[in-house]
Amino acid sequence: MQFETLIIIRTKNEDRWIKATINKIKSQNYKKYKILVVDNHSNDRTLEILKKLNIDVISIKKFLPGKAINLAINSFKNTKYVVCLSAHCIPESNDWLKKLIKPLKNPKTVAVYGRQLPMYSTNPQDYRDLKLVFGNEKKIQKKDYFFHNANSSIKRSILKKYPFSDKATNMEDRIWSKQILSLNKNYQIVYEPDASVFHHHGLHHSNSKKRLLGVLKIIQSIEKDNLVPDILDLKNQKIYAVIIGKTTKINKYEYLKVNLKFIKQLEKNYNLKKIILVVDKQLENKLRNIKSEKFISLKRNTKINSLKVNEIIHDVYKRYKSEDIDYLIYFNLDYVSRPKKSIEQLLSSVNKKTADIVTFALEEKTNIWTKHKGIFKPETNQMGGEKSYKTFFNAKYGLGSIFFFNSLKNKNMLNKKIEMITLKNAKFLQRFSKQHYDE
Repeated sequence: MQFETLIIIRTKNEDRWIKATINKIKSQNYKKYKILVVDNHSNDRTLEILKKLNIDVISIKKFLPGKAINLAINSFKNTKYVVCLSAHCIPESNDWLKKLIKPLKNPKTVAVYGRQLPMYSTNPQDYRDLKLVFGNEKKIQKKDYFFHNANSSIKRSILKKYPFSDKATNMEDRIWSKQILSLNKNYQIVYEPDASVFHHHGLHHSNSKKRLLGVLKIIQSIEKDNLVPDILDLKNQKIYAVIIGKTTKINKYEYLKVNLKFIKQLEKNYNLKKIILVVDKQLENKLRNIKSEKFISLKRNTKINSLKVNEIIHDVYKRYKSEDIDYLIYFNLDYVSRPKKSIEQLLSSVNKKTADIVTFALEEKTNIWTKHKGIFKPETNQMGGEKSYKTFFNAKYGLGSIFFFNSLKNKNMLNKKIEMITLKNAKFLQRFSKQHYDE
């Protein structure tokens, strides 16, 4: 196929967004394009995802925004148009690309930039800025040199004569557009609001939080937005669950009764594509009566009893990383009861917060002492000072946790973005294998 348009995407650890962005590009009605990624040594799963999606990648060690674009243009020649798209900008519609390049057919138009919409994960400051800067009306700019490469198209013939700055550390788009409109050649830049993308980040302006939230409240009262790109809707996400269980000698009948009911609920949940069962033979035999294509059985061995949660989850990741999974939910069947709609709570929280891990935790205000080298030390200042207690969150991962799958590449989970769903009742801490409330 003869490619008319080169789409350049610059990446650095974009494994949360890159699959959705690429797949949305692939769904475009306009097909005469070539995608080329310029990657700045990503060490997450970005490169694995791009390889699986069969996307060409070139590497840049010292990243400068204009230099990366110029590198891509010189690496793939002979297209008529060049499109720049941020890896975390997801096209809103299947006509995005067609609408973004259409104004370039006008001889006077040298560049086009599209609208950027906030999405569910956009912070309040960026939400405000995106709504204020990117309006509903199309604009033709002959003097105003505002231009944004997160979602833009440019004539290659112009870039050949006037490439981006190889030295600018940021705002390469604004530097370039000012140069172009200062040439006095009757050039124009078009803002096309119909060529819109959802943008996770924003323009990074600053202001006081109180003022910011006030402006945001006014904007949201005027416009009711759908902030979720369709490709990131939960029904379009690939979600697996992994269940760890060993039938207890204590309350054996109750254990089987409670967990068979729970697993049936999981099997009926339409968001879950597969359920990985790591259970003992007693429970596995009971589950044979539930015939489901969702079930995947893994042999449970004695080693699993000594593994930490992160080791169990990482082992599942290694086994299934080729499955293109988006989220992994983890349950330990040792818990006597779970919060109502616990699965829905986990799914809702991880999507809205763009967290790497969401888990349930009991919030406790308590007076705790620790012992180090034989010396007791207070972690609170109840014995003196203004605040008598500290708030602690007692995380119960096996009660229910959801993990952004790509983040599991690294077994160490301490540096992940974690959100807690707070429990109101200590009854959810009760375990079948123990007679008291304990992890």
